[in-house]
Amino acid sequence: MADYRETVDYILGIPLFAQKIGKENLSSLLCRLGNPEKAVPAIHVAGTNGKGSTCRALAQMLAARGYRVGLFISPHLVSINERIQINGTNISDDDFVSAFETVKGQFMEHPSFFEVMFAMAAVYFRQQKCDFAVYETGMGGRLDATNVLTPELTIITSVGMDHMEYLGDTIEKIAYEKAGIIKPGVPVIYFRRDEAAARVIEDTAKERGADIIPVEKSDYIINHLGNKTIDFSLHNRYYSYCNLQIQKTSLYQVENVSLAVTAFRMLMERRNVPEQDIEKTVRNALLQFYWEGRMEEIAPHIYVDGAHNVEAVNAYIETMNRLHGEYDKILVFAAVKDKEYDSMIHLLAGNITFGRIIVTSVDSSRKADSAKLAEIFSACTDTPVMVSDEIDDAMDMAVELRGDRENTNIYCVGSLYLVGGVKRWRNRHDQF
Repeated sequence: MADYRETVDYILGIPLFAQKIGKENLSSLLCRLGNPEKAVPAIHVAGTNGKGSTCRALAQMLAARGYRVGLFISPHLVSINERIQINGTNISDDDFVSAFETVKGQFMEHPSFFEVMFAMAAVYFRQQKCDFAVYETGMGGRLDATNVLTPELTIITSVGMDHMEYLGDTIEKIAYEKAGIIKPGVPVIYFRRDEAAARVIEDTAKERGADIIPVEKSDYIINHLGNKTIDFSLHNRYYSYCNLQIQKTSLYQVENVSLAVTAFRMLMERRNVPEQDIEKTVRNALLQFYWEGRMEEIAPHIYVDGAHNVEAVNAYIETMNRLHGEYDKILVFAAVKDKEYDSMIHLLAGNITFGRIIVTSVDSSRKADSAKLAEIFSACTDTPVMVSDEIDDAMDMAVELRGDRENTNIYCVGSLYLVGGVKRWRNRHDQF
């Protein structure tokens, strides 16, 4: 068997996207593999923000019901194995190598990075005899590698302005790409926030004869913000649940779990599971729900959040002001150059009071120039702004600035690359 590290290095060296647009190359590869993507009932999830959280929440509900559930997500934060999981456990190094060797043995035209990872996940989920597989799109939907699926159910989370160089410069164009995962006759559950995006999704579903099930902000009510939990209720024409709880992470997770609950109910009703059993599973699973990198406290007083576009930053600001308003705050920020970082910075500086701002740089060819980011911050706030190009140094600086002040927290935000870097820094420090 090939070496795990060599395998990972090989995969990470593959171009992210296929040179030839379309599904022909991947479909041919999957056919030679015996179409593993058809062996396990699939749920397909697209959207701008909240995809990973929705996938995780749904997978946890299904697992809590006793099913064996595959989960395919992107990006990874620390280890590439995070992208392929079963019941919350990452694929092992040996199984990762084995899945890759199986897929590589059927190469003709060389697939892209995303095509390879998707094929590996499908092979692994089939080999492990999963009952369900939840697949997150990498970007967009219509041209995404995962769109070879014919799922049992489709979910589209909130749609916002992101990846505009690939998906289009209007909300309608981006929604069109996301709606590309809708298949004839396959129900679609979607979050109805933006009217223009909703029209595109609804029109696409109608054209393809797919039932549409909207979830809206008016469907849920946040009842109480406790010390450890967020208590909320869900009410619409499909269900009525009072006093559900999730761990106290971020307010926008209520939106994502609402989508997941709706999807879980539909899947269970199709399998004739009694209503009281569905509700019991929902309640128990949500108490265990968490998602790495989303308002996650990785150590006492240190939080990370992968809010990497304007919509996500707006949601982050609401959470910060409602759940963390009483704390003094040190910000560690980094971004990639193809994001609207100017708008993100103005929103953060204009809506949250930070005692100190540290700008750093991510380990990626896409990284935005830290000096430029710091210049934008300095132009829109009087808060002292510091620059440290290395994430480890930036975090050491933030910890030193915080000292032992109990009422001061460190908040790391702006890029998922930053989240991964901070988590690796945390793993090297035993004192936390």
